[in-house]
Amino acid sequence: MKKIIDKIIAWLSHWDKDKVLHFSLCLIISIIAACIVKMCKGDTWSIVAAAFFAGFVTGIGKEIYDEWKYGDSDSSDWAADVIGTVIGTILTAILIG
Repeated sequence: MKKIIDKIIAWLSHWDKDKVLHFSLCLIISIIAACIVKMCKGDTWSIVAAAFFAGFVTGIGKEIYDEWKYGDSDSSDWAADVIGTVIGTILTAILIG
């Protein structure tokens, strides 16, 4: 597991601060949503679905906000959102589900 985490950190080190924030936000929101559903006695599929849905909606919301506030929605921000959501969902499935 440590090797995987080290590879992820090395990969993220090439991103600028904004992309890391997008990635981290979606990852953390995914995990928090999964923990909430787990505490509510949800089954494995509910936990994983909540993780994915929460991260995905967070990413979409952030991009809509960026478009509204700054007039620019960056495709690499979208990619960071999706990657954070997917990794958060996978970690959720492995560790919580």
